[in-house]
Amino acid sequence: MKRLLLLICTLLCANVLLAQTTFWVDSLQYKVTSTNPAEVEVYDTKSSITTAIIPSTVTYQGTDYSVTSIGNSAFYNSNFSSLTSVTIPNSVTSIGDYAFVLCSSLTSVTIPNSVTSIGVGAFLDCSSLTSVTIPNSVTSIGGSAFSGCSSLTSVTIPNSVTSIGGSAFSSCSSLTSVTIPNSVTSIGGYAFSSCSSLTSVTIPNSVTSIGGYAFSSCSSLTTLNFNAINCSDFNSGSDSPFYNLPISTINIGNNVQRIPAYFAYNLDSLTSVTIPNSVTSIGGWAFYECSSLTTLNFNAVNCNDFYSDFRYHPFGNCPISTINIGDSVQIIPYCFAYNLDSLTSVTIPNSVTSIGGSAFLGCSSLNSVNIPNSVISIGEGAFYNCSSLTSVTIGNGVTSIGEEAFYNCDGLTSITIPNSVTSIGTSVFSGCSSLTSVTIPNSVTSIGNSAFSSCSSLTSVTIGNGVTSIGKEAFYRCSSLTSVTIPNSVTSIGESAFRECSSLNSVTIPNSVTSIGSFAFNNCSSLTSVT
Repeated sequence: MKRLLLLICTLLCANVLLAQTTFWVDSLQYKVTSTNPAEVEVYDTKSSITTAIIPSTVTYQGTDYSVTSIGNSAFYNSNFSSLTSVTIPNSVTSIGDYAFVLCSSLTSVTIPNSVTSIGVGAFLDCSSLTSVTIPNSVTSIGGSAFSGCSSLTSVTIPNSVTSIGGSAFSSCSSLTSVTIPNSVTSIGGYAFSSCSSLTSVTIPNSVTSIGGYAFSSCSSLTTLNFNAINCSDFNSGSDSPFYNLPISTINIGNNVQRIPAYFAYNLDSLTSVTIPNSVTSIGGWAFYECSSLTTLNFNAVNCNDFYSDFRYHPFGNCPISTINIGDSVQIIPYCFAYNLDSLTSVTIPNSVTSIGGSAFLGCSSLNSVNIPNSVISIGEGAFYNCSSLTSVTIGNGVTSIGEEAFYNCDGLTSITIPNSVTSIGTSVFSGCSSLTSVTIPNSVTSIGNSAFSSCSSLTSVTIGNGVTSIGKEAFYRCSSLTSVTIPNSVTSIGESAFRECSSLNSVTIPNSVTSIGSFAFNNCSSLTSVT
C-alpha cells in the first residue's frame, strides 16, 4: 500500500511540475507537454516580434524538446499587430484555438504537411492575410479558423479535410473562389457567410450536411454547382444555407439522388432549374417562393411522391409556366405540379407509364394536355380543378382513370375515353360543366359513383355494351341531358343515378336490369316516357 501511495504521489508531482514548466528561448515561450517523449508547445511570445520562425526543436536544461504544437492563443496579444509572417516547422501537428487571433499585419503563413488540425479561431481577424495553403495532412478546419481574413482572395482545401467548422471562412470579403474537395462531408453553419466577393461555389459529392446560414450574405453568389449525392435536409426557412441569395443558376449534378428540404428556398433570382435523371426525392419547400422560377426541366426517372400538403410542396408559390418532362421519365410523382396556377402547358413523353394522384391538381391555367399511349394509369385527382383545361387526349394505353381525375375541369368541352379503359372511377368528370357529350366505350364495365354528376351542359351520353353497373349519382344534376340509352349489359342502376336530370324526357331500361336504386330518376321533371 505504501508503495502504491508513493507511486501516485510521484505521478501527481510530475504532472504538476509538467503543467508549470515553461521557458523562454529567444522571443518565444514554450510549455512542456510531455517528458517522454520530450515535447513542447509554443505558449507565448514577446509583443515586439514582427517575424516568427518557430524551430522544430528547442533545448532547455540540457534536454532537447520537439516543438509539436502551437498552443491556444499563443500569439494573441493586442500588440501583435506588428507580426507580419510566421514559419511553422514540420514537427508541429496542431495549431491551437485562437493561436494567431487578431494578428492584423500577418500577410503570409506556411503550414507544413505535419499539421493535422487547425483549431477554432486559429487565424481569426488576420485581416492582412492574402493567401493560405492548407496541406494534405489537415483533416479538420475549426470553427472561425479564418473568419474575418478580409484580404484572403482564394483558398484551396485539400482532399484530406473531412469537415469545415462553423464560420470557418465567414467575413472573408475578398474571397472570390474556394475549392471544396470530395473528402468533405460536413460544412458548418455560417462557414462562408458574408463572403461578399464569392461568385460561385461547388458542393462536392461527399457532402452530407450543410449548416444553417452557411453562405448567408454572399451578395455576389450567382452560381451554385450542387453535386452532393445524399445531403440531409437543410434547416427551415430563413436559416437555410442559401436563403435569399442572388443565385440565378443552379447546376444539379447527374449523380444527385436527393434534393434537400429548403434547398433553394426564396431564391428570387432563379429563373429555371433542371432536375437530373438520378434524383429520387425532393424535400419539402426545396424551391419554395422562388418568385422568378418559370421553367422546370424535370428528368427524374423514378422520383418519389411530393408532399400532399401544399405548405411543404417543393415548388410551392413558384410562377412556373412551363414544365419540360424528360424522355426517360417513367413516373410523374404524386402532387407533382400541385397548385401551380401559372402552368399553361406540359408535354408528357412516351416514356411515362403513370400519372400520380393530384399531379396537376389546381393548375388553373393549364389549357390542354396530351396523355400518350404509354400511360397505363391516371391517378386520383390528377387534373382536379384544372379550370382552364379545354382539351384532353387520353392515350389508348390507359386502363384506369382514378377518382376525381378531372373533377371540376369546367372548361372541358369534350372527352374521348379510349377502348383500353375498363372502369371510370368515382367523380372522375364530376363538375365538368362545359362537357357536352361523352362516349363510354365497350371496354368499360362500370361507371363509378358521381362519375358525371353536375355536368350541366351534357346533352348526350353513349354507354357501351360492356357496362354492367351505373353507380350512385353517376349522372346526378346533368340538367341538359335529354336522352340516354342504357345497354342490355347493365344489371344495376345506382341510387340517384339520374336524379335532377331536368331535361331528360324519355328512358328505356333494358331486361338485363335487376335493380334500380332509390331516387334514381327523382326530380326528372321533363320525363314523359319510361320503358
